[in-house]
Amino acid sequence: MEFGRILVKINRISAWMLLIFMIIFLISGYAWWNDVLLPLSTARAMHTELDLFLVFFFLVHALISIRFSLARWRVGHRHIVNLLLLAIGIGAFWFVLSIR
Repeated sequence: MEFGRILVKINRISAWMLLIFMIIFLISGYAWWNDVLLPLSTARAMHTELDLFLVFFFLVHALISIRFSLARWRVGHRHIVNLLLLAIGIGAFWFVLSIR
Protein backbone atom coordinates (compact mmCIF):
# COMPACT_ATOMS: atom_id res chain seq x y z
CA MET A 1 0.00 0.00 0.00
CA GLU A 2 1.25 3.45 -0.87
CA PHE A 3 2.42 5.78 1.92
CA GLY A 4 -0.06 8.50 0.93
CA ARG A 5 -2.99 6.10 1.20
CA ILE A 6 -1.83 5.00 4.64
CA LEU A 7 -1.66 8.64 5.72
CA VAL A 8 -5.19 9.23 4.41
CA LYS A 9 -6.46 6.30 6.49
CA ILE A 10 -4.59 7.51 9.58
CA ASN A 11 -5.97 11.02 9.00
CA ARG A 12 -9.54 9.73 8.80
CA ILE A 13 -9.14 7.54 11.88
CA SER A 14 -7.64 10.44 13.81
CA ALA A 15 -10.52 12.69 12.71
CA TRP A 16 -13.09 10.21 14.03
CA MET A 17 -11.15 9.72 17.26
CA LEU A 18 -10.87 13.49 17.62
CA LEU A 19 -14.64 13.80 17.22
CA ILE A 20 -15.25 11.12 19.86
CA PHE A 21 -12.83 12.70 22.34
CA MET A 22 -14.26 16.19 21.71
CA ILE A 23 -17.75 14.94 22.52
CA ILE A 24 -16.47 13.24 25.68
CA PHE A 25 -14.50 16.38 26.59
CA LEU A 26 -17.54 18.63 26.14
CA ILE A 27 -19.90 16.33 28.05
CA SER A 28 -17.44 15.84 30.91
CA GLY A 29 -16.78 19.59 31.10
CA TYR A 30 -20.47 20.35 31.18
CA ALA A 31 -21.03 17.65 33.80
CA TRP A 32 -18.14 18.99 35.89
CA TRP A 33 -19.45 22.56 35.70
CA ASN A 34 -23.14 21.85 36.33
CA ASP A 35 -22.86 18.63 38.34
CA VAL A 36 -25.29 16.80 36.02
CA LEU A 37 -25.06 13.78 33.69
CA LEU A 38 -22.05 12.27 35.48
CA PRO A 39 -20.80 12.09 39.05
CA LEU A 40 -18.48 14.99 39.79
CA SER A 41 -15.40 12.82 40.37
CA THR A 42 -15.96 10.93 37.11
CA ALA A 43 -16.50 14.11 35.13
CA ARG A 44 -13.37 15.71 36.61
CA ALA A 45 -11.26 12.60 35.95
CA MET A 46 -12.49 12.26 32.37
CA HIS A 47 -12.00 15.93 31.62
CA THR A 48 -8.50 16.14 33.03
CA GLU A 49 -7.13 12.73 32.00
CA LEU A 50 -8.43 12.50 28.44
CA ASP A 51 -6.96 15.82 27.34
CA LEU A 52 -3.70 14.17 26.24
CA PHE A 53 -5.60 11.92 23.84
CA LEU A 54 -7.42 14.96 22.50
CA VAL A 55 -4.15 16.82 21.90
CA PHE A 56 -2.51 13.74 20.34
CA PHE A 57 -5.30 13.12 17.83
CA PHE A 58 -5.56 16.84 17.07
CA LEU A 59 -1.85 17.01 16.27
CA VAL A 60 -1.96 13.87 14.12
CA HIS A 61 -4.98 15.09 12.18
CA ALA A 62 -3.76 18.66 11.76
CA LEU A 63 -0.19 17.80 10.78
CA ILE A 64 -1.21 15.19 8.22
CA SER A 65 -3.71 17.65 6.73
CA ILE A 66 -1.01 20.34 6.62
CA ARG A 67 1.32 17.88 4.88
CA PHE A 68 -1.30 17.16 2.22
CA SER A 69 -1.97 20.88 1.73
CA LEU A 70 1.72 21.68 1.35
CA ALA A 71 2.14 18.81 -1.13
CA ARG A 72 -0.87 20.04 -3.10
CA TRP A 73 0.64 23.54 -3.24
CA ARG A 74 4.08 22.05 -4.05
CA VAL A 75 5.75 23.83 -1.13
CA GLY A 76 9.18 22.60 -0.09
CA HIS A 77 10.92 19.29 -0.52
CA ARG A 78 8.81 16.31 0.58
CA HIS A 79 11.34 14.83 3.02
CA ILE A 80 12.20 18.17 4.59
CA VAL A 81 8.51 19.01 5.03
CA ASN A 82 7.87 15.58 6.58
CA LEU A 83 10.74 15.96 9.04
CA LEU A 84 9.75 19.52 9.91
CA LEU A 85 6.12 18.56 10.56
CA LEU A 86 7.21 15.55 12.61
CA ALA A 87 9.50 17.79 14.68
CA ILE A 88 6.68 20.31 15.19
CA GLY A 89 4.33 17.53 16.30
CA ILE A 90 6.82 16.02 18.74
CA GLY A 91 7.73 19.45 20.06
CA ALA A 92 4.12 20.48 20.54
CA PHE A 93 3.22 17.25 22.32
CA TRP A 94 6.33 17.53 24.52
CA PHE A 95 5.32 21.10 25.37
CA VAL A 96 1.84 19.96 26.40
CA LEU A 97 3.35 17.20 28.53
CA SER A 98 5.76 19.63 30.17
CA ILE A 99 3.05 22.13 31.21
CA ARG A 100 0.80 19.37 32.43
